[in-house]
Amino acid sequence: MIGSLPLDGRVALVTGTSRGLGRALAPALAAAGAAVACTARNAADADATAADVTAKGGQARGYRLDVARPAAIVEAVAAVERDFGRVDVLVNNAGVTLDKPSVDVTDDEWDAVLGTNVGGMFRCARAVAPGMIARGGGKIVNIGSMYGRIGVARYAAYCASKAAVEALTRSLAVEWARHGIQVNCVAPGYLNTDIPREALADERTRTLFLSKIPARRIGEPEEIAPLVVYLASPASDLMTGQTLHIDGGQTISW
Repeated sequence: MIGSLPLDGRVALVTGTSRGLGRALAPALAAAGAAVACTARNAADADATAADVTAKGGQARGYRLDVARPAAIVEAVAAVERDFGRVDVLVNNAGVTLDKPSVDVTDDEWDAVLGTNVGGMFRCARAVAPGMIARGGGKIVNIGSMYGRIGVARYAAYCASKAAVEALTRSLAVEWARHGIQVNCVAPGYLNTDIPREALADERTRTLFLSKIPARRIGEPEEIAPLVVYLASPASDLMTGQTLHIDGGQTISW
């Protein structure tokens, strides 16, 4: 890595790096100069992402972390701080979805979605905040969704959780601003990841999806990464509490 990169000398912890967006964010942060703690529910998946990063010349290490387990969050953050000395950037990316008629959603399913998508983000932020406060600053980037802004049938739990992520972002931003911690949210639209890719394989579904997107295409995970790097960098020090939609215009035309 050369000097003058925006994240030189910083340590970034990214949750949910086994696939999809998280798998794209880890190498982007490393390319910007950060040492990256790659986490996933499966340790082998986390290690595989870290290996990809190091193969490209970055610095990374894998950690097992299930954000639905509070004790696991405390353990993982402690391990990262032990290995790297600090956590300067937290990217709260891990999440789950649920496509099911609302009348059929069980209490356990509802609790699992909200507990992972909101509870996990809060607990990860809470775990890294003491170190950030002690050092006088840090960056937290929460990954939301356009589903937090629009209504989508069969996705009540997921939509509610992503709307809550935006509210959580604003609240933590206000509370921690005096400590030099900026908390922002990136809310993507449909991305070329596993679930949308499967849905778009059907031509009728693809036509319907794209008709609702002014840009007439879905995004690539790599298109989200530069925005996350910006929010993790000193360039965004004056920005906090914001939700930035990157969805080809879908939320403004819904």
